[in-house]
Amino acid sequence: MRNILLLLMILLFSNSSLSSPIKTIKLAYSDIESFPFQMGNGTSVATPPGLSIDVIEQAASQLNIKIEYVRLPGKRVLHHIRANDVDGGFIFSYNQERAQYADYPLKDQQADSSLRIATLDYFLYKLKQQPVDWDGTRLQTVNQLLVGAHRGFSIVKILQANKIDTLEIETTAKLFEMLRKHRIAAVAIQSNIATSFIEENQLTDIERIEPPISTKDYYLIFSHRFTQQNPELVEQIWQTIGEVRDQVIESNTKKYLAQEKVVN
Repeated sequence: MRNILLLLMILLFSNSSLSSPIKTIKLAYSDIESFPFQMGNGTSVATPPGLSIDVIEQAASQLNIKIEYVRLPGKRVLHHIRANDVDGGFIFSYNQERAQYADYPLKDQQADSSLRIATLDYFLYKLKQQPVDWDGTRLQTVNQLLVGAHRGFSIVKILQANKIDTLEIETTAKLFEMLRKHRIAAVAIQSNIATSFIEENQLTDIERIEPPISTKDYYLIFSHRFTQQNPELVEQIWQTIGEVRDQVIESNTKKYLAQEKVVN
């Protein structure tokens, strides 16, 4: 009986160890909403939190890791990474200045796109029968109609820098409604948002225009100290993000479009 009890205790301890997170990692991200990748404003993690957190959480679950999130103003996120006050942060595009104090997933001395959290690419979408001429910089439309874009999104500044008159609109639904009513010439929007909305609403009269307005990959980055102390774990996290990213984003985008309708 004593041996049986001892065996049961060993099995119980073993199962408990397997179910408990092997490590807690502290990650920082901006306290400003960036729909749909980082939701909500302020220091609390929103519900739902955003696609970037969804991707990280899926990877963490598979690796049996717990994530502690800290929301800070954007520049302070980078300052905390540089000072090793947090283990890492997201979502950041690659640049050489940041690479001096933070680690990116690399391949051939370049950021490895396959291990990104997300690609933020913006395209123009138009009605199939409506002529719009776009060469990547200059835009020509009939009747000099405006281009619609989400209010407050970074694409607005890019359009304005190219001297493209822009109308800022709150929701995806309203953007495509105005397009279909011929009140704007095109919609400038993230492709993942547009694709999900068009498929969900079976909008067969809308097409995407090439080339993209802008496209950039964004990553989870780690402090040098954390990478030096946990090199294998860091590689596992990046690799798992690369494996789960597309499925998570595809399955969860509709949830955020529904959230957008409620909020706005």
